Amino acid sequence: MLLAPKERFEEGGAGAFALNVLETSSVSRWRDGITVFGSPVLAPFPAIRFQPLELPKWSFRGRNIAMAHCYVEVVKASPPDLVEVFNRPVMIRELKRGLPEVPVALHFGNDPRGMEGSRSVAERRALLALGVAIVCVSDFIRRCFLEGIDGPLGTRTHVIHTGVPASAVFPVAKEPKIIFAGRIVPEKGVLELVEALARVLPLHPTWSAEIYGARWFGDDGLLSNYEKAVSRAAGDCRRIVFAGFQPHARITDALRAASIAVVPSGWDDPFPRAALEALAQGCALVCSRRGGLPELGDGRALYLDTVSAQSLEQALQRLISNDAERLALQRRGWEDFPFEICRSTRQLDDLRDSIFV
Repeated sequence: MLLAPKERFEEGGAGAFALNVLETSSVSRWRDGITVFGSPVLAPFPAIRFQPLELPKWSFRGRNIAMAHCYVEVVKASPPDLVEVFNRPVMIRELKRGLPEVPVALHFGNDPRGMEGSRSVAERRALLALGVAIVCVSDFIRRCFLEGIDGPLGTRTHVIHTGVPASAVFPVAKEPKIIFAGRIVPEKGVLELVEALARVLPLHPTWSAEIYGARWFGDDGLLSNYEKAVSRAAGDCRRIVFAGFQPHARITDALRAASIAVVPSGWDDPFPRAALEALAQGCALVCSRRGGLPELGDGRALYLDTVSAQSLEQALQRLISNDAERLALQRRGWEDFPFEICRSTRQLDDLRDSIFV
């Protein structure tokens, strides 16, 4: 498994892809044969074998291609049976040039039409012609990849929804708390959410909200202008707590205790892990209908047709004021949860088996 240079395979800075690699590898039937290659970190996750790749300080071809070249140099004496690349189509030609006999699977967690190496129809056709298996986190992403592509090559695209570990028992000790966990950037709808919370929480004195995240994974202590605007939107409502970037285990604990989680994506979110983890920990989920979010399924979330401070305010008022609806949504999302990590990993392992054959 080959991560992008910016991914950090460690507790203190892991993003969605690094966490998914860790969790799927931990329950895979191929676990003993998996090595994760990525940028050096101080304390890599111990559960899976990790190989750091030291990149040159500068490369005229860019860090992504330099990472692919470095990987080829490390493994070419003893090539793997399969290379899996995450969200970096620009790496593929370098990998196929250096390891022509090794099959490659390319995982997309974002819209391929916005990435170097897969923006155009011709580039996406070329990836398929190279024999690359395309693994998409949602059918929405698969449709994006296949836009403008007809014919049999499309059978090389596969939808394997992201999976996450689910709480073994329903977390009954729910607190009157609302959670947001994700990047603090405009497309995530955080400003609109905080504006809604500043109106809702004063009407419900026992309720509070926690905002987890920063503009990027990790915490450098410097706030962006958007993060400052989000903080100002809270006004004098002291029951909105900004917790910053936190390790994944802390987020899981917070979701387990919370009653409501909000994923107010204002962009075509491919299939956000934050929504899955909320359902897996028994939260009543409020989210938009953008991107892959509708693939969570009807009845598992309170969907918003548009994301605004007003629509979020109405949704939160509705769930806070209606105990029966809130509890039913919590139970339904947790009990009927088709995205458990072992199930999605079995699908991935089955795909690996077919590639090996």
